[in-house]
Amino acid sequence: MAKKTIFFDEYCGYNVAAAVVNGKIDEFGFEKKEYASPVGNIYKGRVVNVLPGMNAAFVDCGLERNCYLSADDALPDKNKYDGVGGAPALPDLKCGDEIAVQVVKAPVGNKGARVTVNFSFVGKYVIYMPTTPFAGVSRKICDEELRKNMLYAANRLKSDEEGLVMRTAAPYAQKQRLENELAYLRNICDEIQKAADGAPVGKLLYTVVNLHMRIFRDTLSYDIDKFIVGTQRLEKLISDLVSLMPPANRKPVILYDGKRELMEAYGISEQIRELTSPRVGLDNGAYLVIEHTEALTVIDVNTGKFTGDDNLEQTVYYTNILAAREIARQVRLRNIGGIIVVDFIDMADETHKKSLVQELERALKRDPSKCTVAPVSQFGLVEFTRKRTGANPLSAMTAPCRHCGTGRVKTAVFNLFGLRARLLRLYADGHRKIRVDLHFATLDELCRWEELKCDLISRLDGAEIYCVPHKGYTEEQINCRCGNIQIPENAVKIIQKKPPRRSNAEGTFPRR
Repeated sequence: MAKKTIFFDEYCGYNVAAAVVNGKIDEFGFEKKEYASPVGNIYKGRVVNVLPGMNAAFVDCGLERNCYLSADDALPDKNKYDGVGGAPALPDLKCGDEIAVQVVKAPVGNKGARVTVNFSFVGKYVIYMPTTPFAGVSRKICDEELRKNMLYAANRLKSDEEGLVMRTAAPYAQKQRLENELAYLRNICDEIQKAADGAPVGKLLYTVVNLHMRIFRDTLSYDIDKFIVGTQRLEKLISDLVSLMPPANRKPVILYDGKRELMEAYGISEQIRELTSPRVGLDNGAYLVIEHTEALTVIDVNTGKFTGDDNLEQTVYYTNILAAREIARQVRLRNIGGIIVVDFIDMADETHKKSLVQELERALKRDPSKCTVAPVSQFGLVEFTRKRTGANPLSAMTAPCRHCGTGRVKTAVFNLFGLRARLLRLYADGHRKIRVDLHFATLDELCRWEELKCDLISRLDGAEIYCVPHKGYTEEQINCRCGNIQIPENAVKIIQKKPPRRSNAEGTFPRR
């Protein structure tokens, strides 16, 4: 079985995490420290609009947009609905009512978050649901005998009114540890209920953990090889989490102390940059094109440079199989949700069509989010749905193009992180005088970003970095030169060998 290596890093106010299997990214997260996905958070809200026709209500939780509460999510025990007599009715809610709700789906575009009154609390070993009578086992546990044992344990641990799902790590935990975690989650629920009484509308009553802890929790499995972290703080955090694992499953936590950027040093940076492109190359020279619309996501499969052998049907089938595997990986990495339509290359063989759908279903089984695949349509299209949870990491890496309004471009933050990685690489290679050619707006963003300036000063000790602005450059265009370079008069010196203690020179970053 392939081993996973988990990378954790933090710099300039951002958290970065990636899981790598056989040299390829398998999981990825990128978010600002001040921002965390609201999924799992519990807020005190106020009902601002009830829509009987839609069997739903909108709740003001203090977020940017009002949250959507459906009848299914508003029932204290929706399992009591037997499916007879139409959809369940919205409980006795009216405008002005104050309720505590939990975010189950992050806001996207112009749509607000989706919320529920049926809380769930995720621990390392179990998911606790105080008002939903249910016992379940993680889909990642495949052994039938083990699943039966876990289901039996779940029913023994919980009360009749509670719900409990045994997570992937549960089989490796002692009974006492499971009981302790369940007691802890019950206490959290009790404290939230107490805090909700008298709390103002918009009050955050409970929040989930940060990116690094979520990635650690979600990738926790026996197939992890090691953890590599970029800071001492992360080394302590991950080491503390690893210490909770059974001794036989504990993996080493390695502190990276190289001069290059962590992800680049291990060959991950280029794969991260490729996530911002709609075009995805396959190993045989074929490629995918991923395009997003308001209603759905469309993926087109093209043979590209791959010509295969003399058997056209076999060539097309082989390309489609590779595409199905990569599509499953890409929707997980990009956290694509909703309806996804794939235009595979046309095949005449019905056996190949069925085999292709089966391969896509098999590849999607590794996805922790629920996916449902439909048969090949009469037009040769394959449709599937995926439940999106959490924020899209690409939202911090790309933004709508301000020129055309329809496409997406890399954000200034992502471009400057690329510059940071290149400067660290050149510095590690021994270069101490570097010229950077870039757009005026990118330079302005660099000069305003205090955390990045301090980070560069601390890491590029003794270097001289000159930035030369160009009106003719695009905002994504950044070139670095070193060696025998010329420095024009309009260059801005952002780092000098021995910066004075106090300096008012334009573009100079004072040492802190």
